[in-house]
This record gives sequence, structure tokens and C-alpha cells, in this order.
Amino acid sequence: MNKKKPSFLGYLHSFRGFAIINIVFIHAFSYAIYEFSNQSFDLKSPYHIGNELLFHNSTIYFAVISGILFSVVLKSKGYKIFYSSKLKNVLLPYLFLTLVFSIFNPIFEPPIYIPFGLQADFVSYLNAAFNNFIYGTAQFPYWYIPILIFLYLVTPLLDYVMHIKKWGTFLMLVIIALPIAISRVELIDMEGNHLYLSTMIYFTGAYAAGIYFGKNPEKLFSWVKKNMASFVLIALLSSAALLYFEIKEINKFGGWSLMSALYYIQKMSLSGIFIVLFKNRGNRQPRWLNPIATYAFVIYFLHGFFLDLLIEPLIPLSTMHEMAPFNLFLAGLIFLTSSMALSMLIGWIFKKLFGKYSKMLVGV
Repeated sequence: MNKKKPSFLGYLHSFRGFAIINIVFIHAFSYAIYEFSNQSFDLKSPYHIGNELLFHNSTIYFAVISGILFSVVLKSKGYKIFYSSKLKNVLLPYLFLTLVFSIFNPIFEPPIYIPFGLQADFVSYLNAAFNNFIYGTAQFPYWYIPILIFLYLVTPLLDYVMHIKKWGTFLMLVIIALPIAISRVELIDMEGNHLYLSTMIYFTGAYAAGIYFGKNPEKLFSWVKKNMASFVLIALLSSAALLYFEIKEINKFGGWSLMSALYYIQKMSLSGIFIVLFKNRGNRQPRWLNPIATYAFVIYFLHGFFLDLLIEPLIPLSTMHEMAPFNLFLAGLIFLTSSMALSMLIGWIFKKLFGKYSKMLVGV
């Protein structure tokens, strides 16, 4: 008799909470150190470099989680339920919130920054809503949702490849390693109405790793645990390399990004480390992470909106240079905690008002 697969993985739930904190952290502290007067970052600033080094590319964590959940929980339920759940829990809230936020027509013309300008008319709104839905541009974090939809679409192919006799494991390892050779397009370099195949391939590598590890998590995460020193060493070496090349401003070689490859190696090794650390805790998962993980999707969907909302009241704090760097840290902390708390509050209100249907509206 086959052992029934669990529908809830406590360690992965904790890792989800850890992942969303990382994602909001880089955005929150980027807002704190961003120079809104001339719409730019001081790329040499140690605050910017530290923020990037620790938290850039943390979306990789979400791709890994999605892959593991497919293999461990969703695959056995069949593709009908798999795609039905993604429609209800991902596509519908993405559609609903895209329609809501497409009301706004942000203006970014230095030194003018108006995040909540309105569309000129209904036709402009419809055009904006369509483009925002296709390209993930209603809010700046939404760029990942079209990528995630692509990952869901290629899931059967990845699962098929993994189970090819003799060659399956090798082919999956090649797919997992592809992001080292194929760079993602960074958010700052993205043009409004573009979907980038290279970015899709990049995150397919992390998703494929999740699918692969999820097929036998006990065995494979035990392997990570036995080789923890190697994973820590890889994380440290890749971080040191990132710091060096960031300071030296060495990155692009033609269409290939050295930094993109290093961030992939860093975040993939950290994924293995933190998943094992949470897994080692068994049923003693950090309680404070539970609500954050439960509301992770609504935090992802809404934190960008609240960050924009907090700009005006927090600009005076972030520009108190006589208090630096304390003012930047305090502003970043307020951006972080407030955007997460307000997102969770909206999620809680929607749950109270709409019950189980709130998941189809805001993702919780």
C-alpha cells in the first residue's frame, strides 16, 4: 500500500513565510534608500549593496516551493485539480487585483512621481487592464505572475522529463543548471509590454529543482543535510563573489549576466539550507511565521500598493541625512512592517466578508 502523501508540510509553510519576508524586505528597504527626487539609486551605497546581496532574487524561493508542492501534494490529485486550484488561487486573484489597480496610471517622470494618478477614461482603463494582465504590470511585483503561469503550463512536460528512464535525472539536472547560462531580465531593465523567455527559463530551473526534490523529499533533503557544509560554503563563496563584482561593477558579458548566475547559485543553495533547517524542527515550527506564511500571497499581491502609499509620509524620515544611517534603517523597517501588516489586514477583512471566496479575490 502506498503511503498517503501529506496535504500540509509545516517546514515548507515556514519557508514560505521566510520567502515572503525576504521579498518584501528588499522592496521596503529599496524604497527607504531610493532617491525619489531624481528617481535613482546610489549603486555604490553600502545600504543598496547589502540589500541586494541579502535579498535580491528571493522570488526563486517561491519557484522552489511551487515545485515541491506539485510533487509532494498536488501531482497525486491529478492535473484537473492542479489546474483548477491554480485558477482559483492564483489566476483569479491576479485578475481581480489587476482590474482594481489598473484604475491607476502612475507617472514616473523625474522629479515627478505620482503613483496614484487615474486613467483618463474608460477606454484607457480597459487598455491598461488588458496590458497589465498579460504582462504583469498592474503593480511592480506582478511581473512574476505571468512567469508563474508559464511554470504551471510546463509542469506536465517537466514531470514527464523527470520520469524518462535512464535520462530523466540527467535532463532535469540540465534544466536546473540552465539559469547559470541563461540570464533573467532584471525588473529595472524590463520594458512595459514584454514577456521574456529567458526569465521564464531562469525560473523554470528553480521550479524544476523543487519538482525533483519533491519526488523524494526525505531522501534528497537528507542528502542536503549530510552535505550542509558544502551548501554553506557555496552560499558564502557566491555571496563573496557577488559583493566583489557588485563593488567592481562587473556584470554583463554580451547578453549573459554574471550577477544573475551568481544570485541563482546563492539563492538555490540558501533554499536547500533553510528548508533543511525548518525540516529539522519537525512540528516545532516558529509560530510567528505561521500567520505570515498563511497570508503570504495577499502580502505579495498588496505590499507594493502600500509601499507606494507610505512614500509621502516617510520621505521626510528617509531624507534626514543628519541621522544616517539610522533614519534609513528605521524608514525601511516601517516600510516593511507596515506594508506587510496592512496587506494582512486587508486579507483578514476579505476572509471575514467573503469566507472561502476571498482566496479567489486576494489570495487568502
